[in-house]
Amino acid sequence: MRSILAFFVMFSHSMLKSLLLALFEEKHAKKAILMIIDFTISNFRSIKEKHIFSLFAEGSANHLKNNIAYPCDNKIGILRTAGIYGANASGKSNLLLAFEALRYIICKSGDLKDGDLIPCYEPYLLSDSTKNAPTTFEIEFSTKNKRFLYSVSFTLDKIINESLDFYPVRQKANLFNRKKGQNWENMTFGAHYKGGKKKYAFFQNNSYLSKAGNSADSPELIRSIYNYFRSNILHLGAEQKVQMQSWKDKPVLIQKVAQVLAKVDTGISGIEFKEEDVTGIDFPKNVPENIKRQILSAEKKKAFFLHQDDKNNIQKFSEKIESSGTIKLFNTIPMLIEAFNEGGILILDELDNSFHPHIAELIIQLFNDPLVNTNNSQLIFSTHNINLMSPKILRRDQIWFTEKNNGATTLCSLAEYDKSTVKTDSPYNKWYEEGRFGAIPNIDIGKIAEILSEGLD
Repeated sequence: MRSILAFFVMFSHSMLKSLLLALFEEKHAKKAILMIIDFTISNFRSIKEKHIFSLFAEGSANHLKNNIAYPCDNKIGILRTAGIYGANASGKSNLLLAFEALRYIICKSGDLKDGDLIPCYEPYLLSDSTKNAPTTFEIEFSTKNKRFLYSVSFTLDKIINESLDFYPVRQKANLFNRKKGQNWENMTFGAHYKGGKKKYAFFQNNSYLSKAGNSADSPELIRSIYNYFRSNILHLGAEQKVQMQSWKDKPVLIQKVAQVLAKVDTGISGIEFKEEDVTGIDFPKNVPENIKRQILSAEKKKAFFLHQDDKNNIQKFSEKIESSGTIKLFNTIPMLIEAFNEGGILILDELDNSFHPHIAELIIQLFNDPLVNTNNSQLIFSTHNINLMSPKILRRDQIWFTEKNNGATTLCSLAEYDKSTVKTDSPYNKWYEEGRFGAIPNIDIGKIAEILSEGLD
């Protein structure tokens, strides 16, 4: 069996690109999808102070220019990918979880009943000044060739303020504004808020966007923003398994997944799904019926992977026999195809977990390739893989670092370092390993050895 390294050596860049284009051959017209420009976070989990995670292309437009998309009529450049580095417990996962918390406020807070607590309120707990203070999110994004700015602050039981602005020209204009103390009857609306109903009754723990966006008589623009955050952002934790059961009923998609697995040297020549009897699953008494149905549906179809033996006969392997890396890739490929076909934002914690470094690099290259990523999907990931921190793969403004300072997470980009010192051809990964950028664990080997060498008496 050829090694995965041999696969990449054998194929030139152009041949690999041709292969990928063939695998993702379903063409779609460019859609009016959403791209994140900036995300500002304060008082969320380990993030105490205000920090801005930016996907705005800061540096030279010529360095890895395919890594930049221009969805707003070429006015601003937005990065297709960004990677976050840092020591364990430095706040990488918390930064990614902030996207999920914002998504909850926009899409799910409208389901809360009067008096319910807001579950995604998780303030910084190591300071008396923040443990009961509001969490604030502000996200700038582009869609329909325009820039928007959504801002929200909330505590455990209420939304403090909320607003949505956009840029019809260079000057910012307000669509709606809910200030502290205002309710659904006295919040204000801008002159550009047109095309539907404005006022929707909401409780103090509901966001206005979650109510208006889920109503058929609201403006189409509001509904499209709500639906994008609801359907086109996928956050996958380090140990989570993506759930896309619908793809298992699509023969063409199954074939594409099998083709990709075959081309990265897994030895797999095909995939089959077989329905199994799962009626005997013994659920705890308190499991709701709808959850039972979802679990039974998910477990009903089992995947089997086809391999050729030394006599050219087909052998079927279950998931238990395949490697963890193969299974993770098997679960990830449908998600990639969906993103490239429909547009979307994938947020992956520990991209390199169970993947060979070349597979992780391949996923990044797919997102950075405008011929494959025609709908300008974005990939935001955390990783410990310093091989990905290369000027041949990522620009300076695509590399971010998290570090703990007295318990609080700090965030900075490699683009913030002096350009005369850290250039576009500098060995980022080597310098990071040497500790030049921080964001690496401070390990006292001598003290650890002393502790472990002592007895328990």
